[in-house]
Amino acid sequence: MGTRYEDQPAEHWAGPESLDPTPVWKQYVLIALLLVVGLVIIVAVGLTALAPEIVTPPSMVFGDRLVLAATDIPAPGAPPRRFSAPVVDDAHAFYLIQPEKGTVFAFRARWRPRATEPECRVVGATPIGFTAMDCAVFAPGDPPTFDRRGAPLNRAAVRGLDQYLVSMSGDRVIVNLSRLIESSERTSAPVPTGIPQPQATP
Repeated sequence: MGTRYEDQPAEHWAGPESLDPTPVWKQYVLIALLLVVGLVIIVAVGLTALAPEIVTPPSMVFGDRLVLAATDIPAPGAPPRRFSAPVVDDAHAFYLIQPEKGTVFAFRARWRPRATEPECRVVGATPIGFTAMDCAVFAPGDPPTFDRRGAPLNRAAVRGLDQYLVSMSGDRVIVNLSRLIESSERTSAPVPTGIPQPQATP
């Protein structure tokens, strides 16, 4: 036989306040706050994306992106152009070069043979491309050299030049200083023994 509501002790009864729903105005305030937060996020993302288009070159925008004018790009085949202070600090100095029309590179002006070795100073040399100077691990008379695309030209250059990510947007060129693309070290491992090698036909 069930227990009736009126048979329960008074202290077990739910008060009238438990039956009141959340006031409608509070729900509206919560929704409005969520909309405002969402709008702020959308505006912030939009401004970040549009920043390279609205600033005056040269300018640094959010994300360590350097905005330059398209006219700052050297002509195809021309010597590289160095960008350093006051545009960027010495640690992020780079060379902008266009080895052929439509192909643009931003090579870092510092280079190290291996991760454990000291950095060298990169100099834009014409017509070969680039030379690493003041390298403690190489003889001064045989410095590492690189072509206009940053690829090694001699045995001293054990790997290519590091480069920053470059993108074009209308009359702007954007160099992303937070995106350094590091070149891999060249390997010249000996061919394993026991593997037949092709023989020249007389």
